[in-house]
Amino acid sequence: MNFLILQHLDIEPPALIGEVLEAAGHSLNTIHLDQHELLPSSSSNFDGIIIMGGPQSANDETDYIRAELVWIKQAIEQQVPMLGICLGAQIMARAANAEVTASPVSELGWHPVYHTSETANDPLFSDMPDGLAVFQWHGETFSLTDTMTLVATHPDVPAQAFRLNKAQYGLQFHIEVDEAIIETWIAHGESERNHLGIEGIRLLHKDTTLYLGAMQHFCKTMVGNWLARIPG
Repeated sequence: MNFLILQHLDIEPPALIGEVLEAAGHSLNTIHLDQHELLPSSSSNFDGIIIMGGPQSANDETDYIRAELVWIKQAIEQQVPMLGICLGAQIMARAANAEVTASPVSELGWHPVYHTSETANDPLFSDMPDGLAVFQWHGETFSLTDTMTLVATHPDVPAQAFRLNKAQYGLQFHIEVDEAIIETWIAHGESERNHLGIEGIRLLHKDTTLYLGAMQHFCKTMVGNWLARIPG
């Protein structure tokens, strides 16, 4: 199968998600939107779309974010399979008529996500341990519309993962990262470093050692379950 990667920043690649897809024999095509590479005229040539994170906002008025929102809205309506990660989930949410706003809590580092009433019956998230610690790196969140089914949540920031159509999912958190990517984000994220402080960064490193393996295991399982939902 042939997958399209929409990337908003060089240091936010598909990482483990891409590795799972390539290991299964699938092809990846990456468009760097922040470098003004153009979206394809149609999403119909792709079996699925992966929308990655970035420092942008889904509310930005830049030409490429506005064009991406229109394009993703059409892909949602055409029921093209997709995974949205962090900013990608917020773009999916806004394309589905949700509001993107400042997060009530700035989630940076490792935080648990919990089951909802829909999790047990969801093809991708039923395998997620309740309270799984996941890596967060965001300052915005999104509302939920009637078309969005919440499949992972947290009391402070309820919108953690949702389903739209059969194989369309948005995740507020980063299941794709490894230690090197986390270190790169810390190095490049001045405002995030200032928010965390020395003790916060030390705790983040400790938590990475504790929690990364379990999250990566879930990522591999989840992506495999997503692939099973896509007609081959």
